Amino acid sequence: MGAKYQVYKDVAGKFRFRLRAENNKIVAVSQAYEQHAGCVNGVESVQANCDADIEDMTVEGKQLPNPKYQVFYDKTCGYRFHLNAKNGEIIAASEGYKTKEGCMNGISAVQASCNAEIEDMTVKQAETADESMMETSVVATEMPMEAEGIKLELVDLPDMVQKGDIVYFKGKLTENGKGVSKAKITIREHDRSYLMDEVLAKGYTEEDGSFDLGWKARMADLWDDTAEIYAQYDRDKKPKHIRSEIQSVIIK
Repeated sequence: MGAKYQVYKDVAGKFRFRLRAENNKIVAVSQAYEQHAGCVNGVESVQANCDADIEDMTVEGKQLPNPKYQVFYDKTCGYRFHLNAKNGEIIAASEGYKTKEGCMNGISAVQASCNAEIEDMTVKQAETADESMMETSVVATEMPMEAEGIKLELVDLPDMVQKGDIVYFKGKLTENGKGVSKAKITIREHDRSYLMDEVLAKGYTEEDGSFDLGWKARMADLWDDTAEIYAQYDRDKKPKHIRSEIQSVIIK
């Protein structure tokens, strides 16, 4: 199977594309687009800039003009790259790689796919039970907001914070109206691409079920300045994961 760009709808109903290499591995993914045409334009922009030079941000060196690939190290998932268009906009981003060599190989896969076909999966999604609906079903099954009287709340998040500010995630875990003590709580940022959600903070509830977990604010999303944050409670019995509502915080 040859490499191809796949245009699809995500669980939020937004349009995205991903580059699937010849080995069936996803090597790059886009931001979310409101319109189908904008998403297709994004694919064409990647194709037009796929042979751009590579700027290695993990070592000292000359800063290159756009368009360019930028290789960097993300402490949460390893070496990554993104592709900038001429105007500086990030038009594609990679997963995390354990080694820089693997990251460079990912760039090579993009460079080798300049003329890859575009597969519009939104047509199939409209006709069948598409993957977005299946993902939504999985989320609803594995991460319900409530189960058997258990409720997890995340409260009083600020609308906006500055990078470097200390943010306290406060909330409460209750079962049938009573606080659940010594329960493990993680605060997570909901990544809107195919990457895994990032754990920002973790700790345990107090005797009354409350929690107050600190985090030093930083950019949590590659595409924009908005972090989508929720709390998660993990337990041994089904459903194993219970989460709060997702809330948005702008990080400047």
